[in-house]
Amino acid sequence: MADITFERPEQMSPLARFLAHSWRPLAALVIVAVLAAAGYAVYTSSAKKAQAKAENDLGAIIANQTGPERLAALEAYVKTAPATTKGAALLEMARTAQEQRVFDKAADAWNQLSLTGPDGMREIAVMGHATALAQGGDNAKAVKLLSDFLPKAPKAIQPIVARQLAAVAEEAQAWNEALAAYERMRDAGSGGNKAFYESKIDEIKSKMK
Repeated sequence: MADITFERPEQMSPLARFLAHSWRPLAALVIVAVLAAAGYAVYTSSAKKAQAKAENDLGAIIANQTGPERLAALEAYVKTAPATTKGAALLEMARTAQEQRVFDKAADAWNQLSLTGPDGMREIAVMGHATALAQGGDNAKAVKLLSDFLPKAPKAIQPIVARQLAAVAEEAQAWNEALAAYERMRDAGSGGNKAFYESKIDEIKSKMK
């Protein structure tokens, strides 16, 4: 997994820097989770023709619908989707809604996926949920979500969650949470950027005075 650094121009917001530098590891994690979900769906599709039809219906929406029509069709599909295709539909709904900047619907789709998705996908969905909340302007809720999730997250993705929390917390001026996230990264030696983390810690402490 590629190292993530904070080397964008200073005018970028913390959240923008996080999204800019973290898309590769996040995309890799999403791809792994999607492949796992897709593999499961393919395996079970042979059992029931109804399930095969559901998969075909979802494929038709993705292939043939665009713009707001795709989002509306996905919303309708999710309401009656079987468990084996619902995860893929929610993922596509979240992606489509974020692409169209309908962040409340993206957040709802990610949240549903975080509650019902398979292992591996649920964790990614929490991060997607937080991203959609922050993009929609609800930074405070995103900070709480990530703060609660960080200690429970698998160790492999905790550095990414901590960076996301630090970025969103800075954006929200939630200095205690931002400070804790940067201190956690410094102590863990995440990315070999100890000097950067120290400077951010000093900067945040000065703002808390």
